[in-house]
Amino acid sequence: MTNAKVILLALLIVVGMIVSPICAAPQIVTTGYFPNAIAEYESEGITNFIYSVNSSRAISNVQIRAPKGTVLNYTITYGAGNVIPGYITYLPGSIDLYGFGEGITTINIGSATDSRSFVDTGLLRKWEIVGYAREEDNSTVLSTGYAIYDVSLGVGNIGLQSGFIAYQPVGNLQPIESISFSSNQPVWVFVGTAERDEIQSGISRTGSDEVNGWLQFALYVASSVYNFVTGIFWLIKFLFIDNLLLIIALWISVSMAYSAISTRDVFQFYRKFFKLQKGLLDFITSLWDILVRTINSMVQIFVKWL
Repeated sequence: MTNAKVILLALLIVVGMIVSPICAAPQIVTTGYFPNAIAEYESEGITNFIYSVNSSRAISNVQIRAPKGTVLNYTITYGAGNVIPGYITYLPGSIDLYGFGEGITTINIGSATDSRSFVDTGLLRKWEIVGYAREEDNSTVLSTGYAIYDVSLGVGNIGLQSGFIAYQPVGNLQPIESISFSSNQPVWVFVGTAERDEIQSGISRTGSDEVNGWLQFALYVASSVYNFVTGIFWLIKFLFIDNLLLIIALWISVSMAYSAISTRDVFQFYRKFFKLQKGLLDFITSLWDILVRTINSMVQIFVKWL
């Protein structure tokens, strides 16, 4: 496989991964990928909460899992003491029968509010997430800010998003320093942190950076597969083409000697000897099967994303 074909395959993988058209109307993009983030705090049964970071780290994301009937008010602090208030409500609607019926979730951050009514069993708690975001139009960043959204209603962590999300633009987007909240119901809370410089770099990524990141990852995967396949081809060629007679003679000699010294009579000798020959054939077959499966998998990826 030539380098040009590897690059083409990588591009096809990237195109397949980008399922939302970037050329559409402006969308809110949740941003920030922090590979070195850690789970700094996690607890449940919390009604009043405050968490602040030290000078070298910042908050990467906050998750709150709330039961039905929750009214929660929060404040995030960023930069030199800048604050943004917000609230979350997760309440029953007008139709409620033994916990089954209409559920209404409202999320707010700053001046942005979104509300969603849905069929609710009352059994699933909501996951609300405060994170970094930007408004983007055809990969052009229109604004940056913070967002709060509900992953249980279909919003993920990274990539082009739409739907149930409240977004507050901020002129100079900076890492979150602290978060505090008060809730009328006990909730579960999770706080992730990462190095401040890593967060600042992550939240500044543009749409082109995201695509380039996928391209680099696809190239890495394609290169690894290419090296694996060519390695198997080289092994097969070296063992069973270039040195076939030598390998067969060596194998027969070694397996015959081993069978002779590890058995007590001629019948056991023949059984072990032919068992070893079968083992060699099985190895060759399995090696070829791995090669065929690998090639088939790559063909399927090519066909799927074409």
